[in-house]
Amino acid sequence: MEISPVLLILIALVVGGGIFYFNYLAAKKRRELFAAFAAQQGWSYLPHNNALAHQWAGTPFQTGDHWQVKNVLSGAFNGHQMVAFDYSYQTHSTDSKGRRTTTTHKFGVVVVQLPGALPHLEVTHEGIFGGAVANAFGFRDIQFESDQFNRAFRVKADNERFGHAVVTPRMMELLLARGEIGWRVEGNSLVGWDKGAHNPTEVMNRLSLLQQVVEQVPPYVWRDYAGVDPRQQQGY
Repeated sequence: MEISPVLLILIALVVGGGIFYFNYLAAKKRRELFAAFAAQQGWSYLPHNNALAHQWAGTPFQTGDHWQVKNVLSGAFNGHQMVAFDYSYQTHSTDSKGRRTTTTHKFGVVVVQLPGALPHLEVTHEGIFGGAVANAFGFRDIQFESDQFNRAFRVKADNERFGHAVVTPRMMELLLARGEIGWRVEGNSLVGWDKGAHNPTEVMNRLSLLQQVVEQVPPYVWRDYAGVDPRQQQGY
């Protein structure tokens, strides 16, 4: 029995409508979850604020198109000003038959404000290809005395001396124990991110990690590179 084109169109409309409604309900539930979480923590909540997509330059920002920032939390976390949000962008590809495919990339982002602006530094996991392949393409990272740390993480810095000053043995110990997200020093922001949508528990855990990262930065680094003494500002 052959199905008529009209019936196929109707089926497609029903299926498409069902998917749209399901996504609408999921997004609504997520907004309600984060709004309640923000109220519990004494933070502000915004359903969306796409202007934040232009505030930072590194991963996962400034790539693809259709940038969206949703479920924005902002306020104080243990004396640090913070913002956390859902971030997504889209990329597109075309196959040999000219068919275009759009992929949406989603991230959970947390940002902690630093006492002063520091040079660029990024710490991420080594990834599936490992350091040797990345180095062959010119993406050489800083090497440290700990082989275990070198195998697990990639550290990039505009100033290698600064990188060694920040990533101390105590910092390596912290990251090896719970370095579950990538993070980057960008001016006076400490930006942390991971793929996929985060939840309130993960937001708190990631903010806690970034706070520990800030506290592990030696006092002389703040004085020499940022010209501030954070211990006089927030009890470091």
